[in-house]
Amino acid sequence: MISLEATVRNNTTKGQLSAIRNNGNVPAIIYGGKGENEKILISKKILKSKIEKENFLSSIISISANGKNQNVLPREVVY
Repeated sequence: MISLEATVRNNTTKGQLSAIRNNGNVPAIIYGGKGENEKILISKKILKSKIEKENFLSSIISISANGKNQNVLPREVVY
């Protein structure tokens, strides 16, 4: 199983999202489950190496954000 470290983010504007991307991170959202949707950011360098594997979109990924682990299934990657 692939595991990634993430950080919870609290930004809402395009400018803030651009700043995240310029700092070498990727904004993402965890949908579904019993809780609310969760906005996170992941290191671009680490995520790129995981995406290059051929089974990325069909494997379960363990994301650790704020000390809480969640198993997720990637649904879409937008470039």
